[in-house]
Amino acid sequence: MQSARQVTERQIERAHYAGLRWRDMQERRAEAVRLLKQGGPELADSPERVQRWRLREEAKRVAYARAGVTDAFFRERRIGPTLDLDDFAPNDAARLAGSSVGRIVQIDGRGSVIDGFATGFLISPSLLITNHHVFADAGEADGCGVQFGYELQTDRRLAAGVVFALDPALFFYANEELDFAIVGVAASAFDGQRLTEFTHLPLIPVNGKILVGQPVSIIQYPDGGPKKYGVRDNELLVAPAEADLFLEYTTDTLPGSSGSPAFNKDWEVVALHHSGVPEIKDGQIMTIRGTPWTREMPDSDIHWVANEGVRVSRICAHLAKAQVPIGQQSALAALVRSFADDLSEMPALKSQREENAMTSAPGTERGTTIIVNGTANFYMGVQAPATSAGRIPVVAPPLPPAVEKKLRFDPDYAHRPGYKANFLGPNVPLPDVEAGRMAEIFKQTGTNKPELFKYHHYSLVMNKTRKLVMWAAVNVDYNTSKRRKTREEFGTDTWVPDPRLANTFQIEDPELYEPAAKFDRGHIVRRDDTAWGDTAEEEILANSDSFHWTNCTPQHEEFNRDAFGFHGLWGGLENHIAEEAENTGRLFCIFAGPVLDNAHDIHHNFGAGEVLIPRKFWKVVIVAEDPRTPAAQLEAFGFVLDQSKAIQQFGIERFSVGEFDTFQKTLQEITDLTGVTFDAALHAVDNGVGIPDESRRRPLKSANEVRPRRKPAGV
Repeated sequence: MQSARQVTERQIERAHYAGLRWRDMQERRAEAVRLLKQGGPELADSPERVQRWRLREEAKRVAYARAGVTDAFFRERRIGPTLDLDDFAPNDAARLAGSSVGRIVQIDGRGSVIDGFATGFLISPSLLITNHHVFADAGEADGCGVQFGYELQTDRRLAAGVVFALDPALFFYANEELDFAIVGVAASAFDGQRLTEFTHLPLIPVNGKILVGQPVSIIQYPDGGPKKYGVRDNELLVAPAEADLFLEYTTDTLPGSSGSPAFNKDWEVVALHHSGVPEIKDGQIMTIRGTPWTREMPDSDIHWVANEGVRVSRICAHLAKAQVPIGQQSALAALVRSFADDLSEMPALKSQREENAMTSAPGTERGTTIIVNGTANFYMGVQAPATSAGRIPVVAPPLPPAVEKKLRFDPDYAHRPGYKANFLGPNVPLPDVEAGRMAEIFKQTGTNKPELFKYHHYSLVMNKTRKLVMWAAVNVDYNTSKRRKTREEFGTDTWVPDPRLANTFQIEDPELYEPAAKFDRGHIVRRDDTAWGDTAEEEILANSDSFHWTNCTPQHEEFNRDAFGFHGLWGGLENHIAEEAENTGRLFCIFAGPVLDNAHDIHHNFGAGEVLIPRKFWKVVIVAEDPRTPAAQLEAFGFVLDQSKAIQQFGIERFSVGEFDTFQKTLQEITDLTGVTFDAALHAVDNGVGIPDESRRRPLKSANEVRPRRKPAGV
């Protein structure tokens, strides 16, 4: 069975070679840019490719006119309250093409999704294509499926879609050089739907489908999440020479979209997306900070300069000569016969034929065959191709096993335990919110109290106006018996939306984190705080739960990465207090959140609408002397990190190490800043009470300045 265990390592290998190709094509790219400025795509591309492109464009124009397809089919549409080119198809042609694209998932015996880790798309009524680095051999496709329609609906709710099992016994073929794998798909989904109800994307073998400088769009399931449309700031960078295997393009997309189709302006497939292109210097992949990248770092740290896809024409040429086992020869022969420049197979013409057929059917209303909301599946019957005899067996060589994997999330959101108030023994109640701040939380909920979202070991409340967490509360156990894995052993960082909350109220990558290079996806509940468990399974699921967008805030890299001047004071405060506070049992309750100051926070538009970036963050650490005993005594420590000075001096794109001030604050001062309230019992044991005002106004210079009030270590 394949999951994400091997995919990440193989992706990095592919990316490294893509970076080398990028380096070697520098002169060709520069010449393309010069010619594009001088005369556009037809001057920048080769005369032969331009001639083929012109002939195809004229043929498409005639075919569209005869079928009655108008420009409206390709016009961008507003779906829902905003035009979001990442979550929704920009037009009907894109939506139709996207119905053939599925999320590659790991499934259990009942067809329930365990994890999503790649993308693939149908290329025939029974075959799906993805990358070789996703499935290097048939055995890796066992226990996996494809999920169509896992995407946001117009009301921002996430549609579950439909899952079909992959069937490598029906067909499997993979090629490492061109990084593609084709695998059979079961005829029926687990809910009974037939695969023939879904359309497929034909592979067109001819050149001239796209010119340099023209847009390349990608429909994908990035990082195993919902469907996204990469249709912004995207263009073909270099006209491919006859011998080139790959296309280079810039596309407003997210990493982790292995196996996605890359389209031209008419939503014809021109490439199989297989890799991002990293910057390479002296043979090393570089980070966004200009330093060498290492495998201990997440791939989001890599300085990606472009995307790369395998040319469809080269895949078609390879398959025409491929050899497969006898039992799969007829399927391959039928697939190869389908390779033709058949304009009738274009999404626009397919859609028009189906609509015309339904319009002429007695008792059928016009347009009911195409579902453009919800799962966006287009139900079109497709006749299976005839079979023929063929070829001799060949086995694709597998790559060596890799060591990295993706996070695995608990699919059962209804029974997550959340924060436990009696974790330390004495009761430590959850925070609350002042009445004056309630309206921000209740936005569009119709309730009269905050909605509590429970996860493994922590709970939180969202501020729905700001689309950020208001407060979070976590139970922390730092005993080594509860911690079995290193950070690397859990897998590659993977942020996901919480399906219980409309995506309207969650800030995701396209709105902020992707375009804002200086800001990390910062945990409010640290993964180290929640990544523990009585069992290995609990530890794994708790670690993954920290990677929900609800738990994410924009934190500058120097703050978030524990490297700001005084050796990670902010990230290390809990550990320091554990060392200083006698008999704590390495147990904590921690409350934390951003200071959401609508009047003074940073207003900035990174290209997908204005967002407000917090200037300050707060944290309350509660420990107990002699925890879980009748003698247990609580103590609370409050802190605020302020980066206003750095913002004022350097702006939001230039920060300097050491420009963050951390203050010890009373709980009441934190309430005054945030509107978050704390139980009276915690105010009674507040370590900040009694510290002179002057000291509380002075930034902490080291963690040693924080001392428990009752029993300092060594007393």
